[in-house]
Amino acid sequence: MGEVLWESQPSLLMIRYDYCPEDWLQRLLVEPQLPPVVLQSLNSTTPPSSHFSRALHLICLSSVDYPAEQLAALLETVRGARSIFYISAAVANASSYHVLHSLLRQCYKLKVLPVIALMSVDAGQFYYRYRPYPRFELEQRALDQRPFFVAHLSNMQRQPLILLPDQKHPRTIIYTDWRTGSQVLAGSVGRFMRTLAWKLNATIQFPMQIKSGVGLHYKELLTLIEQFQVDVPATVVQLMRPEQLPLISFPFELSHICLMIPRAQQLPIKEVYLILGSVYHLLIALAVVYSFGLLLSLHRCLTGQAISLVDFLLNDVALRGVLGQSFGHTLHTSIYVSTIFLMLAVLGLNVSSIHEAALGTLLTHPPKYFQPRRFADVQRAQLPLVVDGEDLENSYDLSELDLRLLPMNSSDYHSHRNKMNQSHVYFASRLKWTLLSEQQKYFPHEVFLYSMDACIRTLTHMVFQLPKSTWFLEPITRLILDARDFGLFQHWVDMHFYDMAAAGLLSFTDPLQREPQRLKEALRLEDLQWIWIAYGALLMLATLVLVLEILLKRVQQRFGRS
Repeated sequence: MGEVLWESQPSLLMIRYDYCPEDWLQRLLVEPQLPPVVLQSLNSTTPPSSHFSRALHLICLSSVDYPAEQLAALLETVRGARSIFYISAAVANASSYHVLHSLLRQCYKLKVLPVIALMSVDAGQFYYRYRPYPRFELEQRALDQRPFFVAHLSNMQRQPLILLPDQKHPRTIIYTDWRTGSQVLAGSVGRFMRTLAWKLNATIQFPMQIKSGVGLHYKELLTLIEQFQVDVPATVVQLMRPEQLPLISFPFELSHICLMIPRAQQLPIKEVYLILGSVYHLLIALAVVYSFGLLLSLHRCLTGQAISLVDFLLNDVALRGVLGQSFGHTLHTSIYVSTIFLMLAVLGLNVSSIHEAALGTLLTHPPKYFQPRRFADVQRAQLPLVVDGEDLENSYDLSELDLRLLPMNSSDYHSHRNKMNQSHVYFASRLKWTLLSEQQKYFPHEVFLYSMDACIRTLTHMVFQLPKSTWFLEPITRLILDARDFGLFQHWVDMHFYDMAAAGLLSFTDPLQREPQRLKEALRLEDLQWIWIAYGALLMLATLVLVLEILLKRVQQRFGRS
């Protein structure tokens, strides 16, 4: 027993003492350098302390036959820790060996690997453990054969490693190789699984027919994992809840979850005239025209000249002067009128120059629409946020963002995002954005931007959430650390673009219907759309005024005769 303690170097020794021989237990407790010891009854339901990471369980059993349910409940309490089972029997009999075989067989079913068993009848000569591959096999080993425990899986003897990929691009990609006709598992997670299978000397196998391009949400994966015997779900999930901790790997990826926001597009040339002829500008122009018109009309009224109501409402001299046009006046004018005319000339010159400069600048370098970058900007732009309907309940808390949400199923959500539909905004991890930014290099201009000012998660831990019965936790964690140390992870990430292109999942067609390149300084008929509309509206208004004047004149003539 001392050799086992020396090899394991536990931080805590938990003993289920019910069937332990008293003399054997007393000798054990006086072992030198013994770690802290906790004595428990075999039927105790008190969980082991979570503060000790290297606990060693010593469980003494009698040679009576135990039901499979009782063994399974007992093994659940020692899962993840090294365990020694001591089967107390006075003499060697079939019952004691049946208990040994049933115990290790149950460990094999529940995938509890670091287990050894001792028989009291062996007088300390042998210990027992099992070999899981290529099939269950009980081993009897001498006490001087080290190591005692199978630390982790190292060779699966070409047995199948059952994987279930979620096909969330670009981490997990499945496509059919046109040269061999076989399915290829690619992406950073896919390549990781292929490396894991190679390292464990296993063959990759899917539990069902996998259709390329059909993504699965993690909830669907959980249902399929319960339905089929799956070793590893080939997907990574966000570490968000404490209940995930017992069966998660070392973080495979650190990522941000931020908004992909459409790039603001250039305003059409026809919109330039709306900017210059905005209501704000028109009100200022009318105020200036009416001010000068009122000033000139009051001067004429005070000097006894004939005036009419039209001079107050729309003064021809003031309107021409503001527009920078010439107008006639008598040679003999007062100093006050000359001063007003001088002010009109300077104002008209400034208005004409500023307008021409602004028009020329806007026509040669058209401005862009408002560019959202924060959640408040997205709300102001009234862009709906497309989300995965399953993630809406579990992964994101969007109640405080006050955004218009558009839930979709996983396949539609990823399809819209991959097609870069500019009518919406999307959440994307930093890994996904790396792929999309590479794809955008083949477009004339960028279509989306990745805003670090609109993140729902920062430095999110993406981990492998493994099934309850697994012995792949340690091999996966070891491989993640090795992949990080040797730069394999970065290489897998750099291969995303190649994998997506090889699978035919990337489009190199610009998602925007951009206007063809126009000749420099050339205007087209549609660019003057608002000019023609304004001209037609004013022409109709002038015609209407003319008709009203004619009707009014005839009415006056008719009543004058009568």
